[in-house]
Order: sequence, then structure tokens, then C-alpha cells
Amino acid sequence: MTAMTLKSNRLVLIRHFEEVLNQGMLPVVDEIYTDDYTLDAPVSSDGESRRRSLTQGREQLKQRVTLFRTAFPDIHFTLNEIIAEGDSVVVSYTYRGTHQGVFAGVEPTGRSIDITGILIAHMSDGRIQEAVSVFDSAQLMEQLGA
Repeated sequence: MTAMTLKSNRLVLIRHFEEVLNQGMLPVVDEIYTDDYTLDAPVSSDGESRRRSLTQGREQLKQRVTLFRTAFPDIHFTLNEIIAEGDSVVVSYTYRGTHQGVFAGVEPTGRSIDITGILIAHMSDGRIQEAVSVFDSAQLMEQLGA
């Protein structure tokens, strides 16, 4: 693994957070994720809050991003730390937003959320192939007053 590849992998993850999650640029999903992308994370792409849920493929990822951005239109992810090693990139992040749309069956509350998490992404040919995102979904629901 070259230093250039590690840097390139880091940049792909920065695009994931900045362009896809923060800006809602859904066409970027087709550029930086593999066709068979899989995400293991709390909250499913249909909005159900679970400890674990799989998002499979680019279309489900777009649905998931739309769900979060609709429920929290001002959502913003801050990258706290990025570590690249081999074909893996680990990102410590914090996301904040205001609950302005239905989320996990909870009607808009106007409450602010502030959640920290970790994403571990595995890369294939410069694209994100699979990822695990870990954050406390119970804390998220608590902050919403649910």
C-alpha cells in the first residue's frame, strides 16, 4: 500500500462526509461507492431505529442519506480523526442537527442532536465497498425525547 493510495482513500472518505452527508450530493454516491456497497449501522435506510441494520447498495444508501437530511435538514458531520491503514479507513465523527422532519417514527420536535460515532470503511479499487458505522442510537432517540 503506497502513501498515495492511503491519501486517496482518506480523500474518498472526506468526500463521503462532506459531499454526500453534509451537502446531500447524491450523484457522488455513484462515484465513490462500489456497486455492492454494504453498510452495517444503527437506523435502517427505511428509518427504523435498531442496534444493527444493513444498508445494501447505492440506492439504499441514497435513501438513508435522504432520510437523515429530511429529518435533520441542517445536519452537519465534523470529522474528528481519520486513520488509514491498508484498505481500511477509520473516521471518528460527530454529527449535529435540528429535528425538523419525521425520524424513526418520531414527529419533528425541533430539538438539537449531538452524536459521536466511528465509521470503519473498507476500500476496493479506490471506492468504499463496505462500512460499519457505530453510534449510540438510544442516545439519539433520547435527545429527540422519544
